[in-house]
Amino acid sequence: MINPVILKELIMEATALNPAIKKRSLVVTDDELVELLGDHKAGDNILLIAVLPTYGGSGEEDQASIISYMQFFLLEKVDYKSLKNNDEYLNVFERTLAAAVDFLTQMFTATGRTCLADVLQYDYQIRPVSRKAQCNGYEIQIDSKAFTDNY
Repeated sequence: MINPVILKELIMEATALNPAIKKRSLVVTDDELVELLGDHKAGDNILLIAVLPTYGGSGEEDQASIISYMQFFLLEKVDYKSLKNNDEYLNVFERTLAAAVDFLTQMFTATGRTCLADVLQYDYQIRPVSRKAQCNGYEIQIDSKAFTDNY
């Protein structure tokens, strides 16, 4: 189970060497996400937003594990009137996908985490996001058994 403080540290670590990501934020609800995107300026592109994780359990009694369901958005604010053609629209997705792949690589190779080798497992999905509060890019869902932070 990854706690919010560790998640914030991991995000900073995973984006430190990615100059494309200019702003980072952590939210709890979809309302907070939409409000943040409404305040987002095009000069702050690309924006990385992490949503506080949800948690679930899996396995049998003697082999139970906790899964952290983490969600991230890598988005650019877009002025649709300034887009001259469909290629410019697709370029937004190309830039944000490159940032998303770099972010994922850094997340999966981050060191100094309290991970056990036998449960170091990740499943992930990358989904396009279009026109969410005038922003486009990608949503990343990471399901992980890797973090063993105890409370």
